Amino acid sequence: MSLDSRYVNGSLGAEGLLMSDPEPHSESLLQPITADKITIGEFLAGIKRRWKPAVIAGVVTAVVWLGCYYLFLRRYQHTISLQVEAIKPLGARQGTSLEAIRGLIQSVPSLALPSGEAVGDTTTLVQILNSDLVLRPLYEQLVDQNPDLDLQTYTYRAFRKSLSIEEPRSTGLLGNRGNAKVLQITFSANNKNMVKNALDLISKELTQFNEAEKQEQIFQNLRYVNQEIQKTLGQIDELEDQLNQFRSENQVLRPDSVGGAIAGGISGGQGGSSDADLYRGQLANLLKIKSENDSKLEFTRETFDTLNRQLRMSPAEALVASNLNTSQNYKSLLEKLTDAEQLLAQEMARLQPNSPTVRSLEEERRLLLAQLKQEAQQIARRNQVSNPESLIGYQGTVTEALIGKYLEAKVEMESLQRMDAELSRQIDTVRAELNRIVRLANPYRKIEQRMAAAQQSLQLLLQTRQSLQLQIAQQDFTWRLLSDIEDTEQYTTTMRLLVALAIALVLGGVSGVVLALLLELLDARFLEVDQVRQNTRLPIVGQVPIASEFDQYSFSRLEAPLTLWGLQHHLAGATPAFKESFYFLLSHLEQLGLQRSLAITSAQAGEGRSTIAAYMALAAAAIGKRVLLIDANLRQPGLHQTLGIANTSGLADLLIGAFPLPEWSSLLSAQTERLWVLTAGQPQQEPMTLLSSDAWHALLDAANAAFDLVIIDTAPLVSFAETNRLLARVEQSLFVVRLGKTKRDAFATALKEYDLGLKDKILGIVVNGTAAAKQSEAEISPIPSRITPVAVNT
Repeated sequence: MSLDSRYVNGSLGAEGLLMSDPEPHSESLLQPITADKITIGEFLAGIKRRWKPAVIAGVVTAVVWLGCYYLFLRRYQHTISLQVEAIKPLGARQGTSLEAIRGLIQSVPSLALPSGEAVGDTTTLVQILNSDLVLRPLYEQLVDQNPDLDLQTYTYRAFRKSLSIEEPRSTGLLGNRGNAKVLQITFSANNKNMVKNALDLISKELTQFNEAEKQEQIFQNLRYVNQEIQKTLGQIDELEDQLNQFRSENQVLRPDSVGGAIAGGISGGQGGSSDADLYRGQLANLLKIKSENDSKLEFTRETFDTLNRQLRMSPAEALVASNLNTSQNYKSLLEKLTDAEQLLAQEMARLQPNSPTVRSLEEERRLLLAQLKQEAQQIARRNQVSNPESLIGYQGTVTEALIGKYLEAKVEMESLQRMDAELSRQIDTVRAELNRIVRLANPYRKIEQRMAAAQQSLQLLLQTRQSLQLQIAQQDFTWRLLSDIEDTEQYTTTMRLLVALAIALVLGGVSGVVLALLLELLDARFLEVDQVRQNTRLPIVGQVPIASEFDQYSFSRLEAPLTLWGLQHHLAGATPAFKESFYFLLSHLEQLGLQRSLAITSAQAGEGRSTIAAYMALAAAAIGKRVLLIDANLRQPGLHQTLGIANTSGLADLLIGAFPLPEWSSLLSAQTERLWVLTAGQPQQEPMTLLSSDAWHALLDAANAAFDLVIIDTAPLVSFAETNRLLARVEQSLFVVRLGKTKRDAFATALKEYDLGLKDKILGIVVNGTAAAKQSEAEISPIPSRITPVAVNT
């Protein structure tokens, strides 16, 4: 039976142990974990494992940040207020720069202004004071007054970043930006003296601002504004001509009402109705009339069809029947024919059919009927009816009324059909005209938008000219300093200590977490049992906790002639939890169908194979099994060091023929020891040859027959090829993974070796080096209970 047929989603099912399918499972034992399977718990567990480097990195980052804050980022700053305009209308007002006016004109939005009210010019003043024309001389004077400044670091750009000249921030709901008469000047530097000297210099220079120069600038700006007004007026005239030409060529007044907010002032108060709106209204009215006409037509058609089914005649026949009913000659003949037929019926009831009276009446009836048909044919020829005889007899009162209604329905239906056709034609015409108007809306709207922008530009220019003219008429006003520069106690820092500490805490935490995650991602080892479980379909049959102390053993030496070591007793040194884990392991393996020979393998060296093999042999011997423990690591034997015995001769000497194969039954007949150890012997360079020999096969067969359990400590599976050969010969194997030691790529390589024909050999995985013993049935991969062990096909 193939063992891997029992693995379903990494666990062993009860049905698996009862299956007898010898075919190997198609799925690989390896199940690499993907990034989308990483949970929040695993993420936090990774950070928890790396908490020490994370804390160190966080502390270092926080300290470096605080050092940078104290050395470079902490700066003193102070803000002063400067009154630049009189509170009353009297007094000089600053001029507006030519560059600022050009910028305002070029940035005119395409939408209407919020209001037609002209705002103050403090915004323009701020632009002037922040220009290089004003600030560069201030920087040069500040450098001259402070010769200790390093010009390599304290450049003009650094000076600009340190200085802020702006309007005061609004505190009300409506705000006062643009109308403020006070400016705020803020300067920052590494020391308070630098801040004080700079603010003294800036306040003095700005209060001495040349009023004559401002006035000259105002006149220059006024000339420029007048020129721009003339250009804008010309643009408006040109755009009006384009609009009139567009309307004349396309026979429209205003194509569409979209953009009506812009076009309202341009159209000269022509109202909100557009050509498209008029056509839409006309189309809606026509559609409404057509809908009503369709309803009437449907009703009339139903009435017509009903009368047609009752009369069973065409409209032409109904018209003939109506005409016959109105003809006096036809009525007279019809009455005579009726009287003749009644008299004939009476006489035929009284006389014989061949009597002269009856014949005379029949002849009279025939002549009246011929005259009646002749009269009907004359009326029918005028209405193109081919069989007028069928209409004779439709002259009753009820029939006459039905025929009248029938003809009225026919006339009304034809009239409604003609009206429907005319309405459809008119609707198509209106729709075509509406489509034409809509296509004209976009080019018309573009001209309107350009027109609105030009008018807004004109409005802004007129407001600017009015402001400049008012400034010329005003008197001088000297700017005044409203703040105390000498009070250095009011100076503040750009970043408070609490803020710096908060940033240090955040940076430290982030850097620690990032470092922990990087270390976790770069670590290629298994660190937790769940990581092993998620990377394979094999069950985890045991977990061995970390142990710092181990048992001390006492062995008896048996040389007859091969050296064997029999366990006499051992002194307990390992923790109970450590030894108890092997009893759990042995119990789980027996549930899985443990056979007589079991190889203990691992991917790499140093993962605890020898320790696992030794204590598993001890556990099996403790429950009454006779166990043979073989060290088959012929390259680097280590089992004798784990048990504290000599390695004078052993498996290698037996396989090269130095000793004959032992007769186990006679050799051990007089011995009471339950555990026997066969060491590896002297290291060999070609263990592949030895483990492929007939002597090895014979030894293994004899040992399986003599012992209840043969446990073989092998070389690492990834490093040495002879381990693969050994696994092919033994009945079962157990794979050891050590947390913090086994690498994922080595683990994957080892399982791929098992995939190549050895799937039926492996029972499961033992995780070595867990933090604590977790051996309950719920904490390892599910193992069914009360299942009879079955043999394993090799």
